[in-house]
Amino acid sequence: NSRLVVPPPSSAATKAARPPQRLAVGGGCGLVIECSSRPQKVTKHHMKTRPRKSRPSNIRRGPTVYPPLPSLPAEWSFVSEAAAEAPPQLVQSE
Repeated sequence: NSRLVVPPPSSAATKAARPPQRLAVGGGCGLVIECSSRPQKVTKHHMKTRPRKSRPSNIRRGPTVYPPLPSLPAEWSFVSEAAAEAPPQLVQSE
C-alpha cells in the first residue's frame, strides 16, 4: 500500500485556531492516508518482466496458423425472422 503522510500543523497555527477533532493515525504524528491500489501496478510489472524475442529465428517467426473451426451443428444455426414468428415444431431425436 502507498502511504501519504500529512505533517501536523505548525505550533503558531495550532494556537490561533484549534481543530475540533484530531485525525491522527498511528503515533499521533499527523494524518495518514493509505491508497489501496495504485493504477497500473501489476501491468507495469508484467511489461517490465515480459519475455523478449532475442533470437533471430524467434524475431522472424510469424503468427501461429490454426486450422479453421468446424461448422456449427444445425441446432446452433441462426433463425430468420419469418421462422421465429412461426409456431415452434417438436423435434424428435432418434
